[in-house]
Amino acid sequence: MAKRLIVIALAILLTSFMYTVALPKAFAVDPTIVYVDPPKVEDTGLVPNTTFNVSVRVNNIPADPGLVGLEFRLTWTPGLLICQTFQEILFHNVTPSDFWSNIWGLKLQTNNTGGYVQYAQTWQDISQAIADGYAPTSGNHIIANIVFKVNATGKCPLHLEGVKLGDPNANVIPSQMTDGFFSNMGAPPPPKPALLYVDPAKTANASLTSGSTFAINISIINASGVAGLEFKLNFNSTALNAQSVARGSFVLPSVTPITQIDNTTGFVKFNISSSTPLDGNGSVAVIEFLVAADDVKNSTLHISDVSLVDSANETLPFTTADGSFTNLKTLPGDLNEDGTVDINDAILAANSFGTTDGDPNWNPAADIDGNGEIDVFDLILLAQNFGRKL
Repeated sequence: MAKRLIVIALAILLTSFMYTVALPKAFAVDPTIVYVDPPKVEDTGLVPNTTFNVSVRVNNIPADPGLVGLEFRLTWTPGLLICQTFQEILFHNVTPSDFWSNIWGLKLQTNNTGGYVQYAQTWQDISQAIADGYAPTSGNHIIANIVFKVNATGKCPLHLEGVKLGDPNANVIPSQMTDGFFSNMGAPPPPKPALLYVDPAKTANASLTSGSTFAINISIINASGVAGLEFKLNFNSTALNAQSVARGSFVLPSVTPITQIDNTTGFVKFNISSSTPLDGNGSVAVIEFLVAADDVKNSTLHISDVSLVDSANETLPFTTADGSFTNLKTLPGDLNEDGTVDINDAILAANSFGTTDGDPNWNPAADIDGNGEIDVFDLILLAQNFGRKL
């Protein structure tokens, strides 16, 4: 018997505990929200002189104590949009038409110069409104409808501010606000891929004999948010030996690169990580070479194994442009380095005519005068040597 009483007592205590814990959740209510609907108006078809509608809405007004007064201000970028119509809805919807004379429109203002509308309403005789059964208000409602005319191309927030909800005792009803957004701009063009390239593209100098040294840069164009960069530069190890690898001027002094030199296989590795991402153009690495022999005079400087990532370790788009080394005598205009300036060189120059460093069809070999642009002066230099051979 005693055991049975203990079990019953425990059951009562457990039930009581469960109700105590569950009651707050059962009576939890959603927050009151004032928001712009739809939240986003994004349409490239909304050209100047077209129109669109938005509403300002309120959801989850508590029944106890309920709402008897409301105020807000909605702003936008002046000149981009023009408010054509600003129509109050809430108080006219909840108030029978016979009692509309009791609606107190404190403020219903449109200012297109300043880029805003203002709204404030309640009832003149709140006691009478309560007695007649149409106040206070609860639940979900449209507060106002707004018709905008588009005046230009652009984007802007539809920003709610100064929102005040009042109950019958002139107390604040806590609320949250959610802005809207307008844009009639198309998607921005994709960013140009970064270009990692050898600079100068061609090292051609007959005086660079065995024991001579020269330096090149591995540079980047159109860097955008580059937080990590890795590459491998391959070269002919019988012609060249890498002597050193250093950080370029584009990389912050606080960033220490990880480097590797292999003069047996013929490559240099370079890796940096930066908490301050790289944006723009500049040299990321400086590599010094020693000319190793006179009998092997050419080497491609080939960029490979590139990794370009942002701060979230997401891969960024890129292209590469190799370089070359020779200490053979060369002719200005011999773009393909076959020892003759001929029609093949002219075709290469024509294909890249009008481009500048970083353009898709850029051919650094065709920039004969080295001014960073393939123009008529380069073609003149090529024409002067057309038909000549080494």
